[in-house]
Amino acid sequence: MFKKLFHSIGIGSAQVDAKIDTEDFKPGETVEGVLDIEGGNSEQRIDQVYVTVATNYTSEIGDNEDDNVRHVLGRFKLTDEFVIQEGEKKSIPFSFQLPVRTPATLGKTRVWLETGMDIKKALDPRDKDHIHVDPHPLVDAFLDAADSFGLELKEVECEFTPISFGLRKEFPIVQEFEFKPEEGKYKRKLDELEALFFVYESEVVAVIEVDRKMRNEDHPLAEIFDLDESNVVLRYGFDDVDDLPEKLEALIEKNL
Repeated sequence: MFKKLFHSIGIGSAQVDAKIDTEDFKPGETVEGVLDIEGGNSEQRIDQVYVTVATNYTSEIGDNEDDNVRHVLGRFKLTDEFVIQEGEKKSIPFSFQLPVRTPATLGKTRVWLETGMDIKKALDPRDKDHIHVDPHPLVDAFLDAADSFGLELKEVECEFTPISFGLRKEFPIVQEFEFKPEEGKYKRKLDELEALFFVYESEVVAVIEVDRKMRNEDHPLAEIFDLDESNVVLRYGFDDVDDLPEKLEALIEKNL
């Protein structure tokens, strides 16, 4: 009698553990692994096992900032319905594609997998595993181009996509990269360069803010009213990677 009672409120539920072949990925790559499932104190019917890919972003409300807000990038069904007996152990292979818009785990950004089971009248057992995600190859090409001009990556975080962009439905959050000129010809010309990357399957749209250093002839109120900043859009694909340093240099020069 007590086993049946515990089962109905989720005590002694089956447990799930997802084991993946590697913890290092690029956006769009296939994640492969094995689900180790162990039965609880009684027979249970599992509606499905699923995995959620999640990340964190920074939310600013007034003067308060929270950089640990959870955002779901995708949810993937790993199994159909099955029954697991009391104490039974199952190993089920699985695979799914990491979303192409998965942000890189740089700076404040983290990415993790939440593996869970749907069980009627039971608590939802979940297993959480952090993974390392490299920048999308097109974003990585931009980082290399910036580095070639002495622009050092200082900060990376995900944030709400500005509503003025009109992209929030498609891109609820976007990853921002902040660069500072540490050497090279832009050390005396730039304060910083910021880039937001909107990643598609075969191209990237980068919204770039060029923040130039104030010059003697600039108006004293220029910095207060952000007149020292220029916002431009750079759209490029895999065929443009070789020319990307030249394109970025031309864009910076035009907005100094």
